[in-house]
Amino acid sequence: MRAVTTDERTDQREPLPISVCVTTKNNADIIRRCLESVHDWTDEIVVVDTDSQDGTIEICEEYGANVYQHEFKGFGDIKTKSIEHATNDWVLILDSDEEVPSALRKEVFDAFGSPGVVGFYIRKREHILGAWSHQYHVKQPVLARKEVLYYQQEHLWERPAIRDEYAGRTRDLEHALNNYAVRRVSEREAKMMQYSGLEAFQVVELNKRDSAAVLLAKGIAAALYRLVVGRAALDGYRGFYMAFTDVYHYVSTYAKIKDIERLRKRRPEDWTEIWLEEECGR
Repeated sequence: MRAVTTDERTDQREPLPISVCVTTKNNADIIRRCLESVHDWTDEIVVVDTDSQDGTIEICEEYGANVYQHEFKGFGDIKTKSIEHATNDWVLILDSDEEVPSALRKEVFDAFGSPGVVGFYIRKREHILGAWSHQYHVKQPVLARKEVLYYQQEHLWERPAIRDEYAGRTRDLEHALNNYAVRRVSEREAKMMQYSGLEAFQVVELNKRDSAAVLLAKGIAAALYRLVVGRAALDGYRGFYMAFTDVYHYVSTYAKIKDIERLRKRRPEDWTEIWLEEECGR
């Protein structure tokens, strides 16, 4: 008789009362892997979409997801919208290019319901240009109770955080999410152009302009952090390429801030819509 594997025993458990929250925009080529990794062990998938036209919505509906449409006003805003639509007390926040591997799924099953715990910090392991890298994202509380979560504003990246009064009631999980960050160089460069456009937009909206020198310094600091602290130097050309694009991102952001200033003078009434659609693909 064939032995029953650990993964199969895990799959036989009742789904956890967790709402998986995913935000999408034309992600038909990658979203299936994300949904496949969660649909059979969580009892709700919430997708907040921004007018996808490539079949993303139909794929999400195949997996029983509840799909909602919202205008894009920033990453933190759109992710907050997905949390608000969740019907469970617990949410798992995923990007469309991420998946929950079996080891992490089992760890969540074993840890879920721990007395007094209101959130779990999970790191993300990056798959870059065809190989797993040495780089990991800083652990974030992407699995938590809704009422303890909020988003911190950090220029473009608005990161999930636990409210101060609950800070002592979290746990770190050992296993990581898989983040398929970059499949091709052209994909990285397209994302970089989109994200620098979004960051320039948010800098202007928040009126937090930095000088060219400050933005360049931020880019160099980000590159050095990736190479040394993030261990990207161990990834050879992949790591140095990613570090170079970190610098270019900030240089491009400064140039696009100037673009926006010119656009606002020419089109003061509808510059926001023009910029988000033409430069940011939103």
